Amino acid sequence: MRSFRKGIIAALVLTLALTGCSSAGGDQWAAKVNGETITEQDFAARVSNVQKAYEGMGMDFSTDQGKEALNQVKSQVLEAMIASRLVIQEAQRLKLDVNDPSILEQEKNIIQMVGDESQYQEWLKQQAMTEDEVKNYFALSAEITKDVTVTPEQEKTFFENNQELYGGKGEEVQARHILVETEDEAKAIIAQLDGGADFSELAKEKSTDTGSQSSGGYLGSFGKGKMVPEFEEAAFAQEVGTYTKTPVKSEFGYHIILVEDHKAATKADYEAVKSQVAEDALADAKAQKFGGYFDELREKAKANIEYSEKYKPAA
Repeated sequence: MRSFRKGIIAALVLTLALTGCSSAGGDQWAAKVNGETITEQDFAARVSNVQKAYEGMGMDFSTDQGKEALNQVKSQVLEAMIASRLVIQEAQRLKLDVNDPSILEQEKNIIQMVGDESQYQEWLKQQAMTEDEVKNYFALSAEITKDVTVTPEQEKTFFENNQELYGGKGEEVQARHILVETEDEAKAIIAQLDGGADFSELAKEKSTDTGSQSSGGYLGSFGKGKMVPEFEEAAFAQEVGTYTKTPVKSEFGYHIILVEDHKAATKADYEAVKSQVAEDALADAKAQKFGGYFDELREKAKANIEYSEKYKPAA
């Protein structure tokens, strides 16, 4: 049920959030940010790099679904290029040194993470990024979050909410579902199930969720926070081996959910990972602080962001 998993493209959005624009060529432009131009040539090149990266992982952009995904990529790339330009402008306004040793050390950590310098350059292309953009992001983030601290209580809360990072595992259910457009359709399917119909076969025949239809509505195992709230609440409340007797309404339609397994949470040993938790909780607090700062920055610049007619976002 890919379309129902929250944040399914979160990784793509976060990496693209560092992308920016160069001063390279051409009179055509995609957007302007406080008077600075994002050229269509630069934009197209970055989209092409991202597209190639996904094609290398098996993505087919020639299908109807692929074309829709490519349009989403284009929109995300452009918005992220705008974000990067705002970051660079703000770093310049604050007169931040992007070549400060601490910034270069952070960049070095990324290089080591991906392998070596040549792999880093390839990674930058795949993520539609430049070295300068990375350094500006690090510099501004360091400046804005330099006074952020976390208390022991906040560290413990972070640990409790992120058990999977430390060897623990949150509560999970394994489920199947059938998705239809109307409540009447859902009720008719429930009546068929009550009469002995096979859930998997009905999912293959009637479900509109293309991501799980062919597998009989199978969603695998998932924890809390992975599905839309209405679906999550119903799935975690349902007894193993039973299906929902009333349709579950969400923004996607009406679901009938069959729960096949329900596993209790297993907790990690806090004392064994305490120092790592402290680092992670601080990093998370800084990310939230910078996110809020950037949201304000983007809102203030809203009137000074101009899209060319070709690339205006849908209303």
